[in-house]
Amino acid sequence: MPSPGFFYRGYGVLLRQVRSKRAFTLIELLVTVMILAILMAVAMPLYIGAIKDSTRKTCRANMQTIATAVVAAKVKLKASDYSSFMNADVYNEPDIMDNLGSGIICPEESTNDYSIQNGTGLPANSTFKIGCTETAHGTFEPGVDGI
Repeated sequence: MPSPGFFYRGYGVLLRQVRSKRAFTLIELLVTVMILAILMAVAMPLYIGAIKDSTRKTCRANMQTIATAVVAAKVKLKASDYSSFMNADVYNEPDIMDNLGSGIICPEESTNDYSIQNGTGLPANSTFKIGCTETAHGTFEPGVDGI
C-alpha cells in the first residue's frame, strides 16, 4: 500500500493528492512588504513637501492679512505715510489689532513674530513690507507682491 497522500487512479497510475493552499508563503509576504516599502519611499517625500508648501502658503496669507490691516489702520489714522508703523510689533499696535481682529500665528514657528519693515518704494516710509521670523517664508510687500 502506498504512503498517505497518494492514491491510485485506475489502471495502476499513482497520483499524488493535491492539498489546497491555506496560507501565504514567506516569499509572498516578503514581496508584499517590499512593494509597500517602495511605495512609501516614493510617497513620503511628496507628502513632506506638500506640508511644507502649505505652511508657507498659510504664512503668506497671514502676511497679506496683516498688510491689509496696516493699510486700513493708516487710512483710519489719516496718516500720510507708514512711519508710525515701522518696526512696530503687530500685536502691540492697537490700531492694527482693531483691523486684524485676532492674533495670527505662523504655522511653522508657532509664534506671532511678524515685523513691519520699510518697503522698496521711494520716498522712504511710503511703502512697507511684512516679514516672518521663518526666513524661508520671506516677506510680503503690498503693491509689489499682490494686493
